[in-house]
Amino acid sequence: MANTLMVINLVVSGLIVLLVLMQFGKGAEAGLMSGGASDAVFSAAQKGNILSRVTTVLVVIFLVNSIIMAKIQGRNTSESLLDKNAPITQTTTTKPGKTDAAAPGAASEVPAPAAPAAPAKK
Repeated sequence: MANTLMVINLVVSGLIVLLVLMQFGKGAEAGLMSGGASDAVFSAAQKGNILSRVTTVLVVIFLVNSIIMAKIQGRNTSESLLDKNAPITQTTTTKPGKTDAAAPGAASEVPAPAAPAAPAKK
């Protein structure tokens, strides 16, 4: 059920983006649907009216679908990610005067690697 609603939400959101891009802006004389046979059927005012109504319907569908998905998801999970215990890390304690190799910034007891030998000259 949730997967179907997600697919519907994805399709509706894509249609909303396309319809918003097709609409005329204030004072715009050219839009995506400004040429071809569509001018013979609809005037500019009718195109804007139809596109805005379809966009409004799709936005309402998108919002209702999103609320339904949130309610379904909220019902399925009984605990939050924050309710789980954090992983316990091992604490390191050092005695006074000694350094701990695991502590950040502590002096390392591992000897430094030797410098590479210079190649022999012929």
